[in-house]
Amino acid sequence: MTKSKFGITGFLAIVFIAIVLRPPVASMGPLLQEIQLSLAVNAELIGLLAASPVLCFGLGAFASPWLVSKVGVNRAMLLVLVILALGSALRMILGYPGLLLGTIAAGLSIAIANVLLPTIVRIQFPNRVALVTGAYTTLLAISASLAAAAAVPSSLWLGGWNPALAIWIVPTVLAVLLWLPQIKGQEAHVAQPAHAAAEEKAAVLRSPISWAIVGFFGIQSLGFYALLGWMPSALISIGVSPQAAGNYLGFASAIGIPSGLIISSMLGRFKSLAWWAAGTSALTLLGSIIFTLVLRSTDTSLLLFACILIGLGMSATFPISLSLISTRASTQAQTTQLSAMAQGWGYLLAAAGTFMVGAVANLVANYALSFALITALTLIQAGIGFYAGRPGVIPAK
Repeated sequence: MTKSKFGITGFLAIVFIAIVLRPPVASMGPLLQEIQLSLAVNAELIGLLAASPVLCFGLGAFASPWLVSKVGVNRAMLLVLVILALGSALRMILGYPGLLLGTIAAGLSIAIANVLLPTIVRIQFPNRVALVTGAYTTLLAISASLAAAAAVPSSLWLGGWNPALAIWIVPTVLAVLLWLPQIKGQEAHVAQPAHAAAEEKAAVLRSPISWAIVGFFGIQSLGFYALLGWMPSALISIGVSPQAAGNYLGFASAIGIPSGLIISSMLGRFKSLAWWAAGTSALTLLGSIIFTLVLRSTDTSLLLFACILIGLGMSATFPISLSLISTRASTQAQTTQLSAMAQGWGYLLAAAGTFMVGAVANLVANYALSFALITALTLIQAGIGFYAGRPGVIPAK
């Protein structure tokens, strides 16, 4: 990938890529009950459907360094965007099997794209890493919020959950078309020698900074995807209407977008992100405590306040975690390895947590205990984030 060939089309491609990496997941949460009734499947299969994208985020991330070493960053991105479009289309047919398989394909493709984006940003915008990272994570948040809020109305207007999910295929195809110029005229990719890749991977695995970033990224992802997948169902269980539940999720996703962008634009000015990581995690922690109390008491008077705190906290911790990935690595290859490691293990943790929320709620017949466990993990997140955010980089191989 050469910087000179990356112009306005490349930047617009990043914009559309960011737009399409969350709706395949965010739009499903508000529609889970409708999907369950429409397909006549049990709660366990719905729980598997809710957890599968995040599980794929973890498993797919580990394939990213191998794919990049074989075909390069540009072609790898094109391949996963095509798979994302095809997987999204597959969800429209063959009932539950098609929905699950299409969701898995979409999840795996999103996983690899998640890993590739920090590498692309580091290559193309070496002096604007925090700012560009903040810009595309803001778009991720906007698209997630829009997808969550529009899911139920889209289902009503378009005649069901199938077309409500299908509308997100259109921007995915646009992302593919915009990324194609990055392939044309690109110099032939030279595969990285196996011993060099192994040395970079070993350097990342040895560093305690890497594992602190894994923990921070994993727990904040767990909280976000548990909320994304189960907040509507949790609120519906205490008497909130499906439309209002989707609106609360959309509000929680949207409220922190402006502050998240502002914070992201400031991160590049600081060598230490320790207090930023711990402080924003504390906001999420307080919001999670209040949300758990709402579920336990069924009193929704503080629900909006809880959504504000959670939204402000989560909108900041995600770009902070990606900034740590981009700035704590010493080389481009390390960035890809660290991104794969943090997102791979991190999303596996998030998948386990997302499945746990549904399983525990099904076991005890309420969601309060599930979100109490997530609240406890958020306290750990604050401590790990403080450690990961201290100044320092992973030593070169």
